Amino acid sequence: MTPEETYFLNCLSSCCTGAQTDPPPERLDLEELFRIAEEQSLGGIVFDQMQKWLGYRIGGGGFQKEVIRDAYYSVNREMLLKEIAGAFGRAGISFLCMKGALLREYYPVPELREMGDLDLVIHPEDRQKSDRIMTEELGYRRFVDNHAVWTYYLNTFEVEIHDHMFYEHLANRFDYRSYFDHVWEHVQRAPVFGIQALNLLVPEEEFHFLYLMAHTAKHVINNGSGFRAYLDMILLSRRIASEMWDRIVQELEMMELLDFTMTCSALCEQWFGVGLPVSHAALDSVFLEEVTRKTFHDGIFGLENRENEGANAAKEIKRADRKYWRTAARLTLMKLFPPYEDMQLIPWYSFVDGRPYLLPAAWIYRWFYCLFHKFPQAIRMLAEPFVRKGKIEEREDLIRSWGL
Repeated sequence: MTPEETYFLNCLSSCCTGAQTDPPPERLDLEELFRIAEEQSLGGIVFDQMQKWLGYRIGGGGFQKEVIRDAYYSVNREMLLKEIAGAFGRAGISFLCMKGALLREYYPVPELREMGDLDLVIHPEDRQKSDRIMTEELGYRRFVDNHAVWTYYLNTFEVEIHDHMFYEHLANRFDYRSYFDHVWEHVQRAPVFGIQALNLLVPEEEFHFLYLMAHTAKHVINNGSGFRAYLDMILLSRRIASEMWDRIVQELEMMELLDFTMTCSALCEQWFGVGLPVSHAALDSVFLEEVTRKTFHDGIFGLENRENEGANAAKEIKRADRKYWRTAARLTLMKLFPPYEDMQLIPWYSFVDGRPYLLPAAWIYRWFYCLFHKFPQAIRMLAEPFVRKGKIEEREDLIRSWGL
């Protein structure tokens, strides 16, 4: 690791222990340190850890701007959540908050824990009513590319409203969607952004931890995950009573996530000097080096790392647990003939919405459009499982190394 990467992890380690980070033993490139922290969406956290020695010297401007930005978004998200809670309350809609809106409270300075959006969960029967409130009453712009999650935008602010807490499958056969649909049996009232309301709920910490592990596994399998998710794990785990961990371990084992959680705990010990209350073995040194390198390169969610190309194919092939070529052929057919549920959400093929009998016409339209406008990309997409077989199998091996 570079000196900047090492110091970055020292800052996160100090955040876990509640201590300030000592000045670096050698001169650091502050611009490079800021680049790393910004890519990991931890700029404000890192600045808070080193502000006593960094202060407002020349070269620290990037960090200070990040802090101001974090504070701006935090204050405005509080106002937006209060407005949504009030409107939902008047309409008789109960909802729960999850992810960053709750995890921020476990940080030394909650306002500095960045998040891309507010994540809310509603009952499925409240979908149309909540949509009317968000678009007509509160003035948000709606975007839907997933049946379970409708996204709303108001200027630069984003709100995701889920009617299923978890909606994807992982690289195994466990039904995570149905499991997390039971969240309504594991809720409590607690302030979020300091806001309390009768219709505003949060998951119990133990259930939220299980969700966080499944959510992190999803990112690791798909495109990767940055260091913030592991910091979240450590800080959330400290809010859970010690007598609850035996039950959590049992649930993780049933969900086929225990080995993954043990791997995460071992990584946290290596990176931050503190693990989760879950026993684990020592990590293979080659795996540790590779995952550390990849976690730095992935940034917050791995979207810019080209190493993650083919990740979806690797997930589907591992999940199918059958001969490679058979599954590769099935994936290619699905790309040629996407299901109705996918096609109805694509604006160009919206004419099939409510008219599934028009699906063949949408397929033909799509084929000709790709033939004349996106031919190279279409060929690469269709050929991926066959021409990238070696890379996809390497990705499968990496998934297994994680315990997934």
